[in-house]
Amino acid sequence: MKLFKILSIILILFLLIVSVNMFINIKRALKYYPTIEKYCKRYKVDPLLAVSVIKAESNFNPTAKSKKGAMGLMQIMPQTGKDVAEKYLNRTDFTEEKLYDPDYNIMTGVYYIKILSDMFEENTNLILASYNAGLGNVQKWRIENPIIEYDPDEVPFKETKKYVAKISKIYAGLKKFDKK
Repeated sequence: MKLFKILSIILILFLLIVSVNMFINIKRALKYYPTIEKYCKRYKVDPLLAVSVIKAESNFNPTAKSKKGAMGLMQIMPQTGKDVAEKYLNRTDFTEEKLYDPDYNIMTGVYYIKILSDMFEENTNLILASYNAGLGNVQKWRIENPIIEYDPDEVPFKETKKYVAKISKIYAGLKKFDKK
């Protein structure tokens, strides 16, 4: 009987922790959703895809920084952020620190998804692979193995394969939830 009580308490604590974490994630996502929606509407990008990228990349933490140097909510590499800002958005105000500004980061990241989407004719596997591994790598992979357009298991980098699968799962879940 004592073991049952202990296990019950552990289960209740576990459920409480999971519930609190879910609430925090939902609260963070809702905080940034108006900005996500604004730029997705402007650049014709599916907001659920942008939310999926943010969830996987930073878990809605605007000050996140990866070991490789990607920054902010959408984990944008400084050079990518600079290129998108200057070449496509005609912005002359780019600084690395701006990638920690949620509005600037989302604007830049969503536009980058738009560039990749246009380039890869909205093929989500290639968009996500490029977002993770870099455009040059994916263009090279497509020449060597065109099947990756349809089968993300054919992606040669293990990390990118996991990344595409992770975001695809989040995206599919959001789309299913969105239809209800």
